[in-house]
Amino acid sequence: MECIKHPGSSIVSVCITCGATLVCVDCMTDKEHKGHVFEKPNKIAIDIKAKLKPKETEDCKLEANLESDLKEIRSLKTQQDNKQKERVKSINIQKEVLIQTVTEMTDSFISQYETQTHSNCVKLQDAIDVISTKLENVRRHRNEIERLLDEKDVLAVVNDSRNLKDVDGQRKPYPQLAEIEFTRGKVNIHQLKIMFGGTAAELNELATLEGAQVVADMTLSVNKSSDFVGTDIRLGRELVLESTLKYSESNYVSAMRNDSYGNSWVKCHGERKISLIDKSGHVDKTVTFYFGVRGMTTTKDNTLLLCGVEDRDIKQVILPSGNATSVFSTGKLFPFSVCTTPSGDLYVTLMDSRDYNVTANSERVLVRYSSQGQEKDRARYDRRGDPLFVGPYRVRVSNTGVVIGVSNLTDKQNSHLVLLNTDLTLRLRYLGNGKVVSGEEKFDTTTYKPETNYAINDFIFDSFDNIIIVEVYSKCVQLLSRDCVQMCTLLPTQEYTPVSMTMNGDRMWLGFQNGTVNVYKYE
Repeated sequence: MECIKHPGSSIVSVCITCGATLVCVDCMTDKEHKGHVFEKPNKIAIDIKAKLKPKETEDCKLEANLESDLKEIRSLKTQQDNKQKERVKSINIQKEVLIQTVTEMTDSFISQYETQTHSNCVKLQDAIDVISTKLENVRRHRNEIERLLDEKDVLAVVNDSRNLKDVDGQRKPYPQLAEIEFTRGKVNIHQLKIMFGGTAAELNELATLEGAQVVADMTLSVNKSSDFVGTDIRLGRELVLESTLKYSESNYVSAMRNDSYGNSWVKCHGERKISLIDKSGHVDKTVTFYFGVRGMTTTKDNTLLLCGVEDRDIKQVILPSGNATSVFSTGKLFPFSVCTTPSGDLYVTLMDSRDYNVTANSERVLVRYSSQGQEKDRARYDRRGDPLFVGPYRVRVSNTGVVIGVSNLTDKQNSHLVLLNTDLTLRLRYLGNGKVVSGEEKFDTTTYKPETNYAINDFIFDSFDNIIIVEVYSKCVQLLSRDCVQMCTLLPTQEYTPVSMTMNGDRMWLGFQNGTVNVYKYE
């Protein structure tokens, strides 16, 4: 190799001082390289190769990893393409199922209407024939009367009138027509979206890697019996047990309320203390009170509020001391349950007497208070002026804040769920076993007795505003839609009756009659 600076001169060395510059003999004697250190190219090349060898190994390893990554990502892309095709296929199948079902239903309805209309038309035609015949007889009778009135021969009048018979002047009532009532309803868009794989917002969250709760394993079941009122959509929801802990040996777990850290305040029946425990059963703190504790709730900043039944007030617990101070009085009414709204207001169930005898003067109410105790609204009567409650007990608010639920104790053995709108007007009643009474229907809660006993121990709303209930006699945990359509049984009949529950995110705490607390993952 020739020197660039001195053409014709061969490279003989490397100038280390100048950063491994290739030099010839003339360069080495040039004043530019005076005092510099030189090395033979062979030695420098050996050093360079020694340094490059590990890099070659690293490059080979990186190349193999990148090829593996490329293969894996291509495989994932193929899987996504296949999943997308399967999802589209599944959605189209669901669409066809809906179309077929709706077609069958509409054909059936049309057939029923046609049959009923034909039957009504036959009745009407029979009535037409009878009336037409009678009308002809009346007209003949009238013509005969007119002839006699115009007759000049008195003997003819006397003789012919003997054959004149009076006609039946009775008009028969119109035939009773059977009528099939057709009520226009609204399509439950929320449930339809769930059936096809989730709402648009959830799919957007999934696309941005924020982790949406995508509902899977849907099954569409259409009830075709004579009392069919809609479509029952079963969610692929389940409860997966994470831990079990024995909280009490002698009393059942009567109330629970979660905080924002994933722990739960737990209270047992008849006890004047509550404990904050984590899902492993570790007791973080225990607070004892001089008064009996009924309902309790936590605010956004984890402030603990209690219903002071004896003192007829709402109390705030000061932590870590555990001292309870009165926030506001509930007047002459006993508070039994309290919950917070997304806006920070409080809903409190109150009664003037702890019995099931409701009179015109009884006060069994749900009241909305500000956080400082200013009354904002009150629910006592329905639209017809009838009492809403006999014994309003547990109260919960949906996550969106648009539905308020109250368990209504009607006697010692029975209770049902009352759902209210944000203006505290009656939305509906869920009487159990699939029976729903709308807010427009007349219903006397003070005299209602179910055919079979049914009682709701506790209930909560999930993130979809569906309702999870624990029922006394079946010992089951069931999932209902916001409109109280039965969706599925989350837990079948348990050995011990589930009594209380709370939920924090996707974890549900369930308290049992034997003092046990189970923590589940709600999937």
